[in-house]
Amino acid sequence: MEQTDIVMIGATGHLQSVMDSALRMGCYRIASIVDDYAPVGKDYFGHPVAGSTRLLEGLYADGVRHAFVSAGTIGGYGHREEWYLLAQKIGFQIVNIVDPTAAVSAHARIGEGVFIGKNAVVNAYAQLGNMVIVNTGSIVEHADVIEDFVHIAPGCTLSGGVRICRGAHIGTGSSIRQDVVVGREAVVGVGSVVLRDVAPRMVAYGNPCRERRPVD
Repeated sequence: MEQTDIVMIGATGHLQSVMDSALRMGCYRIASIVDDYAPVGKDYFGHPVAGSTRLLEGLYADGVRHAFVSAGTIGGYGHREEWYLLAQKIGFQIVNIVDPTAAVSAHARIGEGVFIGKNAVVNAYAQLGNMVIVNTGSIVEHADVIEDFVHIAPGCTLSGGVRICRGAHIGTGSSIRQDVVVGREAVVGVGSVVLRDVAPRMVAYGNPCRERRPVD
């Protein structure tokens, strides 16, 4: 299989999952890893961090045309958005990384810069915006709408017709009832059972899930 050179932007723990899936796909060759905060030389699967995002323009000039923002969202999605817009401005094509074990319906609509991890399911007529993370073993059911920069952590189950608004974070092992709306930049805590809507920029958790405080 012919391989496409790709630069990974962001060297956080999330990169370990992303790179493992990217390498398993077999269609990408890691040209470089850049990060404004990780130490130069830190190794990921035999690929060291080369330096900061200042290297991106040079990589593009050298013929690397594809990029993936591989930073996670702990502490917010600010770096993901910043680096996504920077890569777009330079001219990179922002690709998707979908683990070969994931089940993604041909009738789902997927944006760009999306990561879908091992054994995740994205069912028919689901809509995933740009820069969405659907992590290991999570289920996005039929007709769900997942807006830009949402992070769905491992082992979550979203029933049909759910809407997760821009920048929200759904904690590991949470379950969301059908037709529930989780507001923009809300945070749902680990293991929550979400039976009713969550307001924008609220931290909510528990079984049943309740709003506890505004996001800091």
